[in-house]
Amino acid sequence: MPATFNHFPALATLLKTAESYRHIVICLPDLVQPELCLSEEPEPAEQELALLLHKELSCLQFSGPNVLHKVLPNTSLWLMPPSAAAHLYEHFGEPVQWQTEAVAQAPERPQKPWFIPPALSKPKHVAVVGAGIAGAATARALAEHGVHVSVLEANQPAQAASGNRQGLLYAKISPHNTEQTELLLCGYGHTRRLLEHLLPQQGSWGGNGVLHLNHNKAETQRNALLGQQAHHTHLYRSIDAEEASSLAGVTLAQGGLFWPQGIWLNPPAFVNALLTHPNITLHTHAPLQKARHTGKQWQLTAPQTTIEADCIVYCTGASSGQIPPLNHLPLRFIRGQTALAPATSLSENLHIALSGASYMAPAWQGIHCYGATFIQHDSSSEWREAEEQANQEMLRELHPKLARSLLSDRHSLQGHAAVRCDSSDHLPLVGPLGDYEAMQKVYAKLALDRNYRLSAPCPYLPNVYVNTAHGTRGLASAPICAESLAAEILGLPNPFSRRIREALHPNRFIIRSIVRSGSSS
Repeated sequence: MPATFNHFPALATLLKTAESYRHIVICLPDLVQPELCLSEEPEPAEQELALLLHKELSCLQFSGPNVLHKVLPNTSLWLMPPSAAAHLYEHFGEPVQWQTEAVAQAPERPQKPWFIPPALSKPKHVAVVGAGIAGAATARALAEHGVHVSVLEANQPAQAASGNRQGLLYAKISPHNTEQTELLLCGYGHTRRLLEHLLPQQGSWGGNGVLHLNHNKAETQRNALLGQQAHHTHLYRSIDAEEASSLAGVTLAQGGLFWPQGIWLNPPAFVNALLTHPNITLHTHAPLQKARHTGKQWQLTAPQTTIEADCIVYCTGASSGQIPPLNHLPLRFIRGQTALAPATSLSENLHIALSGASYMAPAWQGIHCYGATFIQHDSSSEWREAEEQANQEMLRELHPKLARSLLSDRHSLQGHAAVRCDSSDHLPLVGPLGDYEAMQKVYAKLALDRNYRLSAPCPYLPNVYVNTAHGTRGLASAPICAESLAAEILGLPNPFSRRIREALHPNRFIIRSIVRSGSSS
């Protein structure tokens, strides 16, 4: 039963409460950074907590819950924005215990049956298929709760869409309160905090921010609207060309939206850190050949490997179209290729990552990564000279002077080519997977009337889950989705609102296909 406050309590109170509760919920009363209240003569534990909170609150956002796992011993701290404070039942499966006057809770609305989770099984052993960011983060989230996880990877970890040398962590969001905005803001802070704990030495990530440039009229308007959101100025703010040039270390022709905690990172290093846990067993060069349910467990077969597990989670990215339970879903596969170039005396001055129609990261180990191409309906992962030239042309548009400096000499460095997996509505697929054929029968009346009231329980596949289709946003979205999925599998408090869980639920596409079958007949 979570201990719950309607304001940010004194740090001494927080520490005392943490002795008796595994979850502490703080309902923030307004859209401002909370003040930390220390005792007149604070104990060392208070001072340490204040330092930790100061760092962790740098990515506080007011779109959804902020879950801080590492600031209190054995206790998770939940910071809820005002919009979430009246819907605590969406996150916690048991009543909260108020330590202050209670915040009135909104009435609980009924759920569509295809979004109601299946009965809990609380598995002891889970098989995760795929070792990109989504698979590694899912395995880690489960392992942290004592679950033994076997990861089946067809090649080596982070070889596909997670294999770029440098990616950017920031959130390309709408100024409006969309599902994707809520997802990305929640995920941005979560990944940023995760990196601090998993890779504290910053040998494979860093930088002094990310600048999303005003590179066309639409982006200029979007950035301006976001810059007017005073409650998130600690997360992002509008800057002009002069300030942008000062921050970047190179002259820029335009300003943009600056994310001061934004970073570049090496995704393979992140993936390998996620997979490094005593409860995780990694099987490489083990492409899934067959998955069969025996009535009690799943039996997964790969070359030279057979695994029996209570539950399967598919984190298969661009391979999802070849997986029988997933191949009916409207997934899109988009090829992308990045490029590399040795740093020059000019480019070494670049301190922040630049993002526009393409991106460029500051030098890491004497090399810049830039790009990337975006080619729909192309499943090849071979490196192509034509796309190398396309990336160079985009670099010239992004920053002509840097491009001249970087491209003046020929080199043999090659970037990374891979296929991204996206969905038709550009939101990932996260959650339990319904039985496609059975759902077509159970909910067939929706083809005649999309508003027909149905109450039949959803026929789910037994203990099958998915975390995939993160497109170009996986660094921000996949780890927080892994947390939500682990919570769903294990019956734990969930960091996602019901709105987000339903927006990401894979069954949304099965229901849409039933409805559309009626309108097209």
